[in-house]
Amino acid sequence: MEKRDRICNALATAGLRPNIPDGAYYVLADISGLPGKNSKERAMYLLRKTGVACVPGEAFYHDDSGEDLARFCFAKDDPVLDKACRRLESLHAK
Repeated sequence: MEKRDRICNALATAGLRPNIPDGAYYVLADISGLPGKNSKERAMYLLRKTGVACVPGEAFYHDDSGEDLARFCFAKDDPVLDKACRRLESLHAK
């Protein structure tokens, strides 16, 4: 839960509203506020701006339900997760 809370707080600070999971090692977040026509373009924008990779939400849906979402994995070592969180939080400052 600690790692989940850390990534969710970082996503929220970045303006990417997380859907907080009850039990998983990943979180879906709303990335609709980022530039791009779809979740793939938005995920690539996030990677270019922050160096943090995510999986476009469209990869998990058969319809367009995932267009505004991206999946972030938080099953990482603490130093890696901390670095990702700092990078995500910097997005809000830009």
